[in-house]
Amino acid sequence: MSLDTDLIGPLGEVQKLLRNGVKIALAGRRLVLGVTVLSAVCAVLALRQIEPVFTATLVVGPTAAGGLLGRAAPLPAIPPGSETSTIPGAGETMSNYERFLYEVTSFPVAEELAAAPEIMHRAFEPMWDADAGSWVPDDSPVARLRRFFNELVGRIPWTEPDGRTLVRYLQKEVRVQQVGTTPLRRIIYRHADPEFARLLLNRLYATTERQLRSMAVRDNGRMIGEISRKITVTQDLGHVEALRSLLISHERFAMMMDVDLPLAANLIQPAMAEAVPDTPDPVVVVAIAAAAGFVAGLCLVFIRSADLSEFVKAAGR
Repeated sequence: MSLDTDLIGPLGEVQKLLRNGVKIALAGRRLVLGVTVLSAVCAVLALRQIEPVFTATLVVGPTAAGGLLGRAAPLPAIPPGSETSTIPGAGETMSNYERFLYEVTSFPVAEELAAAPEIMHRAFEPMWDADAGSWVPDDSPVARLRRFFNELVGRIPWTEPDGRTLVRYLQKEVRVQQVGTTPLRRIIYRHADPEFARLLLNRLYATTERQLRSMAVRDNGRMIGEISRKITVTQDLGHVEALRSLLISHERFAMMMDVDLPLAANLIQPAMAEAVPDTPDPVVVVAIAAAAGFVAGLCLVFIRSADLSEFVKAAGR
């Protein structure tokens, strides 16, 4: 017997099964259509109950590290062959831009922002009672369940939001994405209020830049004072010339900081948000609901048309 002859039987059974399935589906098309429409309507009603979310974006880029516009703080190089140069990581450096990208969701930045009521009240709106003017525990089911388990194991069930709470919120909600293959970074934050989303991103940028600038200016001033002191007590002329060269570079950096220019990151695009919410997407949600309803309707039709007598007899045994 040839292979083609062997396949005729199974293929015929499959074709027969498909024809029967199509007939059953066509016979129950009203039920399938009804479940599909009902699912789409439920999705629309659910979308009307869900608060839409707006996406705000802010784009930053690195500042010039050298040249006439170079604003990198001068640091002494590690002498080759020194003991510290053999320590793993001793020769690694972090640019001001890399430091900015790390600090934007760090605790020092969050701690400063936590002092602003307009930030805290909107970021943790479920816990702010505007009428009483005080913080209250979140009344959502998940928050209540978390407080219950904390009390069950003897932990503090709830505390008022502070800088520690805000830094966890920022690290969870704020995302930093690379723009293509460029060094630019897109900082993204989503919130139901587009104006607050823009406000938070702009505050994050300004606070992080100001903190890094203040640290650089303070440390550079200390270096200038120490180098100036060393020059007055050093007797070796070669050392004095090297110290004066180093002092000039630090004084140049100090003069650059007198100009109101960003130190760590240039603001390429201020925070902006679309005029319409982008999450959740109504088209995608309704399409998925309709597809799920169509499948559920087909299942109901096939279950209704199936002969369940054998299953009932088997269950009775």
